[in-house]
Amino acid sequence: MELAAIEGKFAQREPLQHVAYLHDGSLEGLLCCIFEAYVQREVPEDIVRERDYQPRFEQSSFFVQSDFNRALRVRRGIEREAGSQAFGAVVRAAANDDPCAGVVVYRFVRYVMDKRTGRDKRRNVLNDLANPVVSDLLALERRVANEEEKARQFVRFSHLENGVWFARCCPNANVVPLVMNHFAARFNIQPFIIYDENHHVAGVYDGEDWSLVADDVINVPSRTADDAFIEKLWQRFYDSLSIEARYNPELRRHFIPARLARSLPEMEERSRTALKAVSDGESFGRRI
Repeated sequence: MELAAIEGKFAQREPLQHVAYLHDGSLEGLLCCIFEAYVQREVPEDIVRERDYQPRFEQSSFFVQSDFNRALRVRRGIEREAGSQAFGAVVRAAANDDPCAGVVVYRFVRYVMDKRTGRDKRRNVLNDLANPVVSDLLALERRVANEEEKARQFVRFSHLENGVWFARCCPNANVVPLVMNHFAARFNIQPFIIYDENHHVAGVYDGEDWSLVADDVINVPSRTADDAFIEKLWQRFYDSLSIEARYNPELRRHFIPARLARSLPEMEERSRTALKAVSDGESFGRRI
């Protein structure tokens, strides 16, 4: 991704001072913002989703349209200079809800492109932990990786009357695109939908391929008659594994936050009891 080559092919506008780049919230949109910064020779102060933008004093903004080919060029540049592992870190960091995530990713890409000192050294760019550009990116990636693992562990599907399996989740990062391949490989030809209530995006798998659909509201058919029986099986499975003498609700809340427990059939009744206990002023240490 040479600056001279980019500038020669794409039209430049008058550089903006104190500019914020806005995008549609997708990974492609963020990569296109990085591409735009190279084309225009600008250093954006902020790179954020359009709906999350909070303007600063005397700051101008510019919305960058998503373009698959431009995003692909940025991806290839990162992989060429730092390897696929570095691009994987960029993907996860970009999914973080931190408003600074876009700028952190941009600074990391600039660092990768400026560190072209030989193939072997470029491959070790993620080991430069003393550099805040790298450590900031890895901190974002680590938080997203934790949310991704929780999504794989705690997503529970319900069987709908139309034959589709449906699940809701509320992660603290946009991890649905990151877990769709995992579930598609396990469901094989069975269609399913995972809806992220926090980011209002649904991952839809039709039995062959999956896609993302952005929607604030999703209406689903009723559940099948045997779905309640499946929930009872989940609850019995949970009870059969529990050890009464080692019951520790505080430790359980540490590993299974309340926002995740709400969507778990094995925890549904217990979550309602716990909330009632809190509202009645009872101690968390009591049995729930």
